[in-house]
Amino acid sequence: LAPKVDKGELLVANGDVQMNHAQSKTMPHLGIWFPAREGGRPTTFALPYAAGLVTGAPHSDNGRKLLDHLLSRTAQQQVSEIGGGFAARQDVKATDANAVALAKLMDGVEVFEPDWDDIEENLTSYIDAWKEATGG
Repeated sequence: LAPKVDKGELLVANGDVQMNHAQSKTMPHLGIWFPAREGGRPTTFALPYAAGLVTGAPHSDNGRKLLDHLLSRTAQQQVSEIGGGFAARQDVKATDANAVALAKLMDGVEVFEPDWDDIEENLTSYIDAWKEATGG
């Protein structure tokens, strides 16, 4: 959706901070902002990314080695500089230009963690409430 926002075909669209930050370098009209209640702080939540190994998969030892490498300090230190994103590890603090820009973008933004157990348990009622509120 970012290209449509950049061209003015859409006024606003949801997106991924890391991806939209990277896209904003070539899409000058793509703004990144976070919603806030009147008088409140801008707020967002981190959508979890995951990687795993499938039980009984071929070459699982090599898959484990790949995951170990991707989550190593060395690889995670490069996530921001090379990939323009946030490290998955809390003990890795990037200082490159992307990291500085992302930190500035997130300054003052409250990041909350959804209660995924509650969502799983009540998903149907939440969807029903959404449909009622939006007429969908």
